[in-house]
Amino acid sequence: MARTRSPEFDNIQASIIEKTAALFASRGYAATSIGDIAAACNCSKSRLYHYFESKEAILSEMLTEHVDKLLERCRETLQRHEDPVERFHELIRLFLDVYAVSGNKHVVLLTCLQFLPEDKRKEIVEKQRALIATVRDILVRIRPDMPQDAQVTHADTMLFFGMINWTYTWYKPQGSIQPGELAERAVDIFLDGYRHIAAPKAKSAKRSGAR
Repeated sequence: MARTRSPEFDNIQASIIEKTAALFASRGYAATSIGDIAAACNCSKSRLYHYFESKEAILSEMLTEHVDKLLERCRETLQRHEDPVERFHELIRLFLDVYAVSGNKHVVLLTCLQFLPEDKRKEIVEKQRALIATVRDILVRIRPDMPQDAQVTHADTMLFFGMINWTYTWYKPQGSIQPGELAERAVDIFLDGYRHIAAPKAKSAKRSGAR
């Protein structure tokens, strides 16, 4: 007969994920054992296995939940705003707020994804690409005069993510700059340059047979 789930099952799972995220973020996935996780959760390894079948299963659930929540909140933001600049402002506020509140999970996403099996890793990467595409499409709308060159728009988008993705290495949300203020500065710094940068010149086609 199947074991009945406790009414607190989901809450306990969520607590395990939060504590494990802190361990993975600080120690790394490979250096964290099931015993370490059990100790952090103040429970036995056998009790831990009641909630997750393996360390890998915790990582998988953690990253899936984190990226799904980001995608859901992105969709909600897009539904509330039509103007591309407003959308850009709100999405960056969202990203930096999530990074500040769920910083450990963000670090794990950036540093531990390779430890998942290939199928699960591909699934999460596809969701990351959907997030990137959302920002890319907004940037295209902000600068419709730019040539529709996929490589250029991808480069612009990734330059932006490169600007914000690693804030966890230095940003302290308990400091004098709040996440919302940081988001405004990031948007202003990026957009002030992006709005004024010249569109790349079209490359001339090489003549046939030219060396």
